[in-house]
Amino acid sequence: MIRVLICFLLLASALIAQGKEAEPWPLAGLTGVSGTFLSETKAPNATEVVRSSGRFMSIKPDHYLWEIQTPDRQVLLITPDGFWQIDFDLEVVIVRDVPDAESLPLAYIWLDQAELKGFSDKVSSGQVQAISGFDLTVLSPKSLEMRIVDPLGRTTRFELDITSTEAPSPALFQPNIPEGTDFFDERTGSTGLMAQ
Repeated sequence: MIRVLICFLLLASALIAQGKEAEPWPLAGLTGVSGTFLSETKAPNATEVVRSSGRFMSIKPDHYLWEIQTPDRQVLLITPDGFWQIDFDLEVVIVRDVPDAESLPLAYIWLDQAELKGFSDKVSSGQVQAISGFDLTVLSPKSLEMRIVDPLGRTTRFELDITSTEAPSPALFQPNIPEGTDFFDERTGSTGLMAQ
């Protein structure tokens, strides 16, 4: 009877330990991803939450598309050629130099568990200027949650739902400048405003 009880306890311990293991990182070994997002931003001591939703896609390591569909329409597009902001409501397109990877929240999805731990430690110790708090967790094999706190104490929660782990076509990362929009090229060495 004691042997049976000991075997049962060992089996239960093994199952509990197995249940505590971290979820496997859903993007490990991949080169591309697409999906939808929801974001919520809340300032400290505020009751109002600012929400947005849309779609995202990325080709590792330097192609990112973040398309806000509600409440307004914007596309943020990063390629090695520049950082494009296309605002459909204001009819303005601005292209700037490519920002440092630490200022691109979507880039964090490509970090492995050790890199995420290292980045979180840097944030906690105040080594990242634009972020004072950071957490990225697996909700399910197709869903990630990212929380970012800025230096003003505003917390933004992103829920990323993965719809495809096939690498998107590079053609999808070409800026599509609507006719009649004002175009500003603010990249280093550019000539500035170019009317479209």
